Amino acid sequence: MRLKRSKLRDAITVAMAFSAATLGASGAAFAQAQQATELDAITVTGSRIKSQTFTASSPITEISAEEFQQFGATTVEDLVNQYPQLDLSFDNFENNGSFGHATISMRGLGPQRTLTLVNGRRLPASRNEITDPSIIPAAMVRRVDVLSGGASAIYGADAVAGVVNFVLDDKFEGISLNLGYSAFQHDNDNTFLQGLNEERGFPYPTGNSGFDGISRNADLVIGGSFGDNRGHAVGWLTWRENEALFQGQRDYSTCSVFFDEAVCGGSGTANPGRFTVNNFANGAVVPWPQGTNAEYVWNGSGYENGRYVYNYAPINFYQRPDKRTTAGFMASYEVNEHFEPYIEALFLERSSDQQIAESGAFGVPITVSCTNPLIGSLCSDAGVTTAQTRVTLWKRNVEGGPRIHLSDDTTHRITAGLRGALFDSSWTYDVSTTSGKTKTIDIGQNDFLITRIASAATGCNDPLYGSFPGCQLWDIWTDSIDPDAAAAMAGTSFSIYKTSYRAISAEANGYLGWGFPSADGEELGLAVGMERRDYSFATEYDGDSAAGNFAGAGAADLPVNASNTVNDFFIEAALPIFVGQGAFNRLDASLGYRYSDDDTSGNYDTYKVGLSSTMWDSKLLVRAGYNRAVRAPSLNNLYYPSRIALNAGGTDLCAGAAPSYTAEQCARAGVPTALYGNVPANPANQYYNVTGGNPSLAPEIADTYTIGFAVEPIENLNLSVDWYRVEIEDAIGGIGYNTIQILCMEQNLYCDRINRDPRAGQYDLWIGLSSDPETGHINNLPGNIGLFERSGLDLAVSYSLPLGPGNLTASLAGNYVLKDFTQTLAAEPSTSYDCKGLINDTYGCQTPKWRHIVSTRYGWDRYSVGLRWRHVGGMDYNDVDGTPLDNVIWINGSVPAYNYLDLSGSASFGQATVTVGVNNVADKEPPFVGDSGLAANANALGGYDQAGRFIFGSVSLKF
Repeated sequence: MRLKRSKLRDAITVAMAFSAATLGASGAAFAQAQQATELDAITVTGSRIKSQTFTASSPITEISAEEFQQFGATTVEDLVNQYPQLDLSFDNFENNGSFGHATISMRGLGPQRTLTLVNGRRLPASRNEITDPSIIPAAMVRRVDVLSGGASAIYGADAVAGVVNFVLDDKFEGISLNLGYSAFQHDNDNTFLQGLNEERGFPYPTGNSGFDGISRNADLVIGGSFGDNRGHAVGWLTWRENEALFQGQRDYSTCSVFFDEAVCGGSGTANPGRFTVNNFANGAVVPWPQGTNAEYVWNGSGYENGRYVYNYAPINFYQRPDKRTTAGFMASYEVNEHFEPYIEALFLERSSDQQIAESGAFGVPITVSCTNPLIGSLCSDAGVTTAQTRVTLWKRNVEGGPRIHLSDDTTHRITAGLRGALFDSSWTYDVSTTSGKTKTIDIGQNDFLITRIASAATGCNDPLYGSFPGCQLWDIWTDSIDPDAAAAMAGTSFSIYKTSYRAISAEANGYLGWGFPSADGEELGLAVGMERRDYSFATEYDGDSAAGNFAGAGAADLPVNASNTVNDFFIEAALPIFVGQGAFNRLDASLGYRYSDDDTSGNYDTYKVGLSSTMWDSKLLVRAGYNRAVRAPSLNNLYYPSRIALNAGGTDLCAGAAPSYTAEQCARAGVPTALYGNVPANPANQYYNVTGGNPSLAPEIADTYTIGFAVEPIENLNLSVDWYRVEIEDAIGGIGYNTIQILCMEQNLYCDRINRDPRAGQYDLWIGLSSDPETGHINNLPGNIGLFERSGLDLAVSYSLPLGPGNLTASLAGNYVLKDFTQTLAAEPSTSYDCKGLINDTYGCQTPKWRHIVSTRYGWDRYSVGLRWRHVGGMDYNDVDGTPLDNVIWINGSVPAYNYLDLSGSASFGQATVTVGVNNVADKEPPFVGDSGLAANANALGGYDQAGRFIFGSVSLKF
């Protein structure tokens, strides 16, 4: 398709050079500016208007294709999530609680508020209704555009924090084959943590780890033109497999260390087992303190007061293993200038495993007679005076092996369309249909079935608990467990997740044939169109999963089957207001409006206004933009059934021997005064809440603002600074686990949401079964109740100069956070807090004020070498009111700034290029926080390099 030229065609050079806020270390900024004079029209992320003169009013960070190879990124998230506009998140180093795939999130607002696109089009949602970028082949990426600020007027709902658009190389020519190998290496020389393991008698690694967590990849791309260069096709096939890395392979993760004590700890569901014993009379537990409420263990001849703690860490995956294959093709053929059919197809097959410590009896209560010979002298040893006793069982199934989840994902997205010129004008059209589906099958193994625990523990013949096929005595009482008995208690779970996405879109864009008199003949550009999007989400579970019968699941898995349709109508205009000569030589405006008819969320409007101006012979670009954006609630947000589940953050603020709140305050939160200081805390720091969907949810409303400038003060030096602010009202979420407790104890509000379990006399929020409605929990169901505000500065610098026999390029991409504000309950100002520069576990803060990436590369002849500096700013361990915190002893007042140095080099030999490199050259360990709620995996903060040095190499052949 050949578009008519504008007489100001060269203005595209300025638009492209300044629309990219950062352009990588390979000199991509200048290569692009030169290439622009060879193009007839461009598509800028954040606009549907294809224009030679478009000057972007929204800041765009650009990540070049070369960086993926230069720093060993074999998946797109490996590199993209390191950039300071994106949240630090590395999927393979998330295990228990993982999404099961990578995510991309901007400004700390979550992946559900960041729209991820490929060539400007959406991807189908994953099992969590979150975009999975795994389908995007790193070998095919031409560039990645990171657009700051909302873009719902252009792309529809969900583009609240911004847009990440992966632009694939649809014009690739030739054959490319890339073979890669990478691994981690760490010197296990942390003598302090090794000493903690030695004190407990735990094994630990020492010395050089050698290569571990190994990853291998192979990428094949073939492309070329046909039909006298009127057609072009490109296809690809990529494969990547990485091995598991266990927490037991690093000395700083080989045991779970208490967050408040220099001791290797772990879980109270231990080996050998333990028993919580109560007096049981007249059908109920005798209330504390009259009733026995103590812990007992078998000592070989009888029962004594005591407790074991199990080190669950070594067997857990640190890096999850996965294997993924992507394939796809893109093709187009220009029959004539009015008719160009095209197709684009992407496919993904992936297997990803999770492995966590063994299952067990995680606080399973049973009622037994004190004369039952199985329990021997337990009643008398525990001082039970009643005929029956209630015994809560805690026993780790070390006989059965770890819990394993094997997940297989298949995803595809296929787009087919027609485009071309309309009549003999400057107008073009594009009509397309997109279809995408995902299917995930998850198989779980080695988890106990709760209904079998009581049966096997009581000998398979108790009238209260009955039996099951294959039942054998599970002799927890004397710690004489037969592995076959344990195996008979386990079940196999399956979960199936299906999503589908279908879109039909039609748009036309071009010039109106007239413009403002002050625009020197430049015409107004316009894009109009419509889009229909259909979504569906469905899940299936085995009966035991749906009943919450797996001991280690933390909750029942409840089925969902829902769908939604959205019809959008949009219009966008590009308005050249003034074009002239001199110091002030250009002023452009952009306008956009979208009307959405959403089956589940009703009707809503989104719109945008942008201004940009170039000055001083296009050496300075000033830009500003405003966007009204929305996020419609997902199908799970609306329709997931309510359930009791282990929370993803939060703790019992009245648990432990010395709560931070008074006895009177804790009484408001359901703790009897006589029990103050005796409510048990969960050693694994997991507590129950009621969560689920809310069919009354409405869309979130966001206003986003950007103001900035880009300047070229000297030749080949580009500098840009952009201020952004994102304000979200009616944010979807729960009040918050800890926030509900704080409001109750400090203001006597929402105390009815705290439901403690009195039956064992402990008034806890974690002991018991999620399937039991009387299990202690906090009601944290979502509503449109929150406020968010994020603001900051994005800084980018790029420079290139000839030096000696070659060329030196350098770039900086940085972000400074001005505000990271959350108000979980809009009606209660006391629930507001700002996480800027803070880390704490009460509010989940982890926001460094400043992050940056500085890259330099020197290339000469057929060689190049590069150095990259990644910086993550320090964070104060303070409460949101500025009060220093000290309960997590490993932080010691703050998390210091982290600096990583990465080195790489490449050499070309004819058609072959060899690249080698080392990331995290200094082998820095991640910030250590113990088993606190701050830990994302093992004992470490997430988002930092977890496993030590990363060593990589590749060989590329191009013909």
